[in-house]
Amino acid sequence: MFLGIGYLPRKTGPRLWRAFDAAEIEADLAHIASLGIQAVRIPLFWADFQPGVGRIEPRVFDRFGQFLQIAEDAGIRVVAGLWTGFWDGALWWPDWGVTPSPFPPHWPLLVNESWLTWGRMRSSFTDERMRSAQRLLLDELVAFYADHPALMGWELLPGFGRLSAAHARDDVRRWLDETLARKQQVAPRQDALFLIAFDALENREAIGPRDILAAGGRPGLSIAAFASDRRRLPLSVAWIAFALKLTLALAQQPLSLFLAGLPTAPPGQRSLSRDGVYYANEEEAAEHLAQVIALARQMDLPSLWFWRWADVPEDHWRVPPYDRPNWRRVTGLLRADGSEKPLVQALTSEASSLDFPDFDVDLDAYHHDPYHYLNALWKEFDFNSR
Repeated sequence: MFLGIGYLPRKTGPRLWRAFDAAEIEADLAHIASLGIQAVRIPLFWADFQPGVGRIEPRVFDRFGQFLQIAEDAGIRVVAGLWTGFWDGALWWPDWGVTPSPFPPHWPLLVNESWLTWGRMRSSFTDERMRSAQRLLLDELVAFYADHPALMGWELLPGFGRLSAAHARDDVRRWLDETLARKQQVAPRQDALFLIAFDALENREAIGPRDILAAGGRPGLSIAAFASDRRRLPLSVAWIAFALKLTLALAQQPLSLFLAGLPTAPPGQRSLSRDGVYYANEEEAAEHLAQVIALARQMDLPSLWFWRWADVPEDHWRVPPYDRPNWRRVTGLLRADGSEKPLVQALTSEASSLDFPDFDVDLDAYHHDPYHYLNALWKEFDFNSR
C-alpha cells in the first residue's frame, strides 16, 4: 500500500500555477518524500489552464511540466485533478463557464478569485461549450504528458460526485463513456480516477463504483473521518471499516481510500465540537490516523490518501475560499508555520490489528433501496463490533 496526500504549497496555496515557486515546491516535495509519502494529488484549476473556452495558457502548461519534473526528481508520483472543480469547499470555475442569472449559484462558486453571488454554472456533462473545452484539454494537456514517468493518472473533474448528483443518471453515464473513451485514446497507460463520497451510495440514482469501472475509470472512496457523514461519529474507525467493506463489495475489486480531512484543534488545546465538526486535539488525531493506516494495510488497500499537506496560513484567511471560516483551514499534516503535527508520527507507528466483522451484501436488496438497506446493515455491523 502506498501513501498519498493532497497538495498545495504551504505559502503559495491555490495560486500555485499563477505564482509558481519552484524552490517552495522542491522543498515541500522533498519533505513529503522524507515522510514515506509516495504521491501527491494536485488541482489543475480550470481557469488557470484554459482562460478561454478555446484557448490554453502555454506558460501554465509549462509550469505543470516543471512540477512533474520536480516530483520525478523527488521520487514522488502525481495524480492531477483535471477540470478542477471542487477543492477546499468551493467550486473553482472559469468565467466562460457561467451564464447570467438572477439567482444565486447552487454551490459556493469562485470565479476570478471572487465569490459569485448571482449566476449559474454551465453543466460539465451536457453543455456543449464545456464539453468542447474538456476535449481541448484532453487533446492538448493530457496527450502531451501521457508518457511522463511521474504522472500516474488524472482525477477527472474533482467534485465529480457532487456535480453528477445534480444531473440525470443517463447524462452522466453518457459523459463517462465518451470522456473515458477519449482519454484512453490520448493517454492509454494512465488511470482516470473518480472520487465517490460514501453518502452518495445511499442514493439509488447516484453513480456508483461499478458504473465508473464499466466506463473504464477507477473509483476511490472519500470519507469524512471527523464527522462520518450525517451520523456524526467523529473518529470512528468502525464506521470507516464498514464503509470500506460495503464499497469493496459494490466495486468487487480493490479501491483506494481518501480521508476527507482530519481537522485539529490548536496545539496544546483540547478537542472540541463546533458547527457540527469535531476538531480533535493533535494527539487524539494522531492516534486515530494510526488506526486508520493499520486498517487500510489490514484490508490490503492499494493506497491511502491524506487530505492536505499543510494548514492554511492566517494571511490566506482574507482570500476566498478561506475567508469563510471552516474546518478545511486546519486539516494538514503540518501546522501553518511548517512544523509537523503528531499526525506525522502516525505514518510510521505500529498500531494494533483491528478486528471487525465481515458481512455479505445482497446486491439486489441494496440497489432496490440503498438508504434503508445500508442503514440496517450499519446497525448490525455496529452492534457486532462492540
